[in-house]
Parts: sequence; structure tokens; C-alpha cells
Amino acid sequence: MSENELAINEETFTLEALAEAGDLSKHSDDAFNALRTSAFLPRLQLMTATAEKCKKKEFPIDHYALVEGSSFKDLEEQVDVLLLAWRPKALDMSGDEIITLYEKDDKEFKDIAAKSEFKDSSCMWGYEFLVWIGHIRRFATFFCGSKSARREAPNVKGFMNGAATLRSKFIETKKYSWQGIDVCACSTPMDMPSKAAVTVEIKKFNNPPKQSIERVEENEADAQAV
Repeated sequence: MSENELAINEETFTLEALAEAGDLSKHSDDAFNALRTSAFLPRLQLMTATAEKCKKKEFPIDHYALVEGSSFKDLEEQVDVLLLAWRPKALDMSGDEIITLYEKDDKEFKDIAAKSEFKDSSCMWGYEFLVWIGHIRRFATFFCGSKSARREAPNVKGFMNGAATLRSKFIETKKYSWQGIDVCACSTPMDMPSKAAVTVEIKKFNNPPKQSIERVEENEADAQAV
């Protein structure tokens, strides 16, 4: 028995002993995460003052969140990522189902892009990036789907195949002001993924279904907005 294994019997077993022993699973965390498909990768999202969860004080304003289903994990005010790939993406969340398209030349993709120009249309389009978040060792998608996010997307793409720090910046016009995505060079060491894991995720990311349809969850549209 290795020093990390736990002898479990009626005399020695306690919750404290179990906690000290750590994860006794045969398989690694990387193996666990590798079973996830790209369709179910979590989303990396900047949560601004307009987000419903921020309005309700359920999540810090201008912090990045890792959104997975109804779970919003706080990643603080900035997050270091590897930029691995990108693809076009359009979302229609105006009905009971989320329609997602990845072919920019499709008529429906163009229709969603046109609808997004109208206020409260629940339609978005832009650039989706595949990223690796080193400090939590997770792959995620990062969608630049609003007007301000699309303007910053070329700067994000400029760090492709390298490391970048995502943060927020104050944007102001004569009528409005808001926080948007900002990106800069990453100056801290990155906990790197394995080459095999990157290869698998990029292959899946680059070959999405032509269209996907899923039920709208509570706050789903809010979680997609930037």
C-alpha cells in the first residue's frame, strides 16, 4: 500500500483521514476532463453590471466566470489562458431553444447576425475561441458575440497559439458606458495541458455540427452576453 492509500476499516476510518489521503481514484483529473466533449465544454464569461446575477449580487461585477450549466465559478478579475483555435458562431436564444450555428455563409447564420442589430433580440454572433485555463486545468470556450466583444476579438486572436491575460476595460460614449473585454500579454508561467489533450480538443472544436439545438436554461442568455 502506498503512502497515499487509505486503510479503511471500522477502527481507522474517519472523514479526516479520508481528506488527508486525497483523491484515491485510479484515473487522473485530466482523464476525467478528457471524457467531456467540446459540445459540453464550460464557457469563460466576463460578468458585467448588466448581468442578472450581478444585479442580484450573486456574482462579483467585472469578474470572469466559468459557466457550466447553472454553475458560475468565480475566476476573479482577470484570467490567464492559452488561445488554441477559433471559429465563427451565431446564437439565437429568442425562443424556448438555443439555436447555434457555425457556418458563417449559411443564410440562417446571416439572419441571426441581422437580428442581433435589434435591441433585446436575444441573438448574437461573432468569434468563439477554444482556450485552456491553466490554473484550473480546464478547456473552455470564450465567445466574443457582442459588438464591443467583436471589436476586441482581433486583439484576442493576435495571441493565437500563445498565452494571454483576459481582463476588463471601461468603455464610454456620449450616451453610454460599460465594461468590456480587454486582452494583454500574459507575463506569468502557465500550467500547460498535454499535447494529446490539446490535439483531441482542437479536432472536436474545429468539427462542430452544422447546427445544434438545446433547451434554454434559466439565465442562459444572460450567461452568453458580454
